[in-house]
Amino acid sequence: MSSPREVLTRDAWAHMAGEPSPPLLALWADTREVYALLHVGAVAKLVSTEVADGGYPALSPIRPAAAWFERMVRDLWGHTAIGGTDLRPWLDHGHWPHSTPMALRPGPASRAEPAEFAMGEELDQIPLGPVRGGIEPAAHLRLGVRGETVASLEVRLGYTHKGTLTLMRGKSPRAAARFAARLAGEATVAHSIAFARATEAALGCEVPPRAAALRDVMAELERIAYGLDSAAAGAETVRRAAGIGFGHRLMMDCVIPGGVAADIAPGGAEAIRRAVSGVENGAALVRDLLAGLPDGAVSVPLPVESGEGIGFARGPGGDIWHWLRLDHGQIASVFMVDAAWARWAELEVMMAGGQTDDLPAVLAALRLSSSGVDL
Repeated sequence: MSSPREVLTRDAWAHMAGEPSPPLLALWADTREVYALLHVGAVAKLVSTEVADGGYPALSPIRPAAAWFERMVRDLWGHTAIGGTDLRPWLDHGHWPHSTPMALRPGPASRAEPAEFAMGEELDQIPLGPVRGGIEPAAHLRLGVRGETVASLEVRLGYTHKGTLTLMRGKSPRAAARFAARLAGEATVAHSIAFARATEAALGCEVPPRAAALRDVMAELERIAYGLDSAAAGAETVRRAAGIGFGHRLMMDCVIPGGVAADIAPGGAEAIRRAVSGVENGAALVRDLLAGLPDGAVSVPLPVESGEGIGFARGPGGDIWHWLRLDHGQIASVFMVDAAWARWAELEVMMAGGQTDDLPAVLAALRLSSSGVDL
């Protein structure tokens, strides 16, 4: 299959790294190359360059959003962002049996160190987490304050790292889909759709129209339930109907590469219609989709071929991107970008100059998840 990305020379990458535009959506790597997903107009563009002498020109001096990704790349693959603004660990908290576990030759275990935070000595520091006594995501928040004013806030994640990228390598897309579905529970459908679309793009695979429509129903139900979570009873009614229609209240593992795992159950469409009656957030679209479901198959077999593809889905909390490369039907490399990457960075920006009393309200508004970033 033709590659969806542009391979840049080192000089071309360095030139791209020195320009503020186009904006960066994500950065990741494999054992040989580093990849950047850029937002070009209304579309995304994927570029890559080979890693030379263990490093690559950093994007973070011009694109600050790259810093977390560069730290993640160094922890997992060992590639250093040359000239990067931040070389501190991100996912590796010193408890792994090997450092750089996704490198061709993983290193010895790194020594456990206390979390590092870049706070000025003139600031008082307030540590929060990573365990805060409730159901909040596992995250260490460090506030640098002057009195009640927050001069800066820094986040450290990685406490729920699952090794998802390593677990997916060497598996068929159908077998690996369950890991994509579990990256972030509030967006299991969106992640499943993005992963399936990346697979289908890599293989040139067209899903049946009925499967595409059922995916749209599931995605809209997920967004409706997410929007209703503040009214717990309404969200539970929608999720219960989703369970009747698709066999799981979160619709986990219902979307697969090539289509959907099973057709909607008898009585499922009516249960969903009743659940969304009176709901304004996307209910009309769900009713239209159910009324217009085309006949036909709900999945197609996947060819055992090599290829590379990108998949996109709009999740409840924002945009989700998946990329994978297949080698004779098995995953050679994969990466998943949850919407939480952008939302955690937004927290740091929103709190700068605010009051400490504002933090609970800001956290509640952003509805942050750590799982989608911790991988």
